Amino acid sequence: MSDYQLPSPEAVAQTLSAFVRRDVYVSLSKQSGDGHLPLAGLYHDGHQKLVVACMADVAFAASSAAAFALIPARVAAESAAAKKLDESLAEIFAEVLNVMSRLFTHHDNVRVTLAEKVLPGQPLPAQLATLSNEHCLDLVVDIDGYTKGRLILCLLTS
Repeated sequence: MSDYQLPSPEAVAQTLSAFVRRDVYVSLSKQSGDGHLPLAGLYHDGHQKLVVACMADVAFAASSAAAFALIPARVAAESAAAKKLDESLAEIFAEVLNVMSRLFTHHDNVRVTLAEKVLPGQPLPAQLATLSNEHCLDLVVDIDGYTKGRLILCLLTS
């Protein structure tokens, strides 16, 4: 497909664990459905071409942001239950999305950076409508002490 490949669940767990400074457990999701989640990050390569995307549910966004910023788990759980992020969690989640780019950067000449973020209530970009499951990794992420959430990593086809 390209120079990009989907990371292993173990690589996702290691990257997130180092970022939030907590144990993180990642497993393949058994959920079926359309595979579209309300939050997303789109990443481009050095040529400004969109190449990968991360989609997340509010539970993952709230838990990862709260864990990183040492915000109590109760705040993340309340956000997950309400299915919305407050402004501070949304800002912190943008940093989580930035860190996710590391999952697709394998050597110096293959680098991706966050190009766009989508928060709840914003329309999903058209590129996310054309994703196929064969190019996506659907995960359940459990950050120690926080609410479990769902994360989908995808390679964008051209």
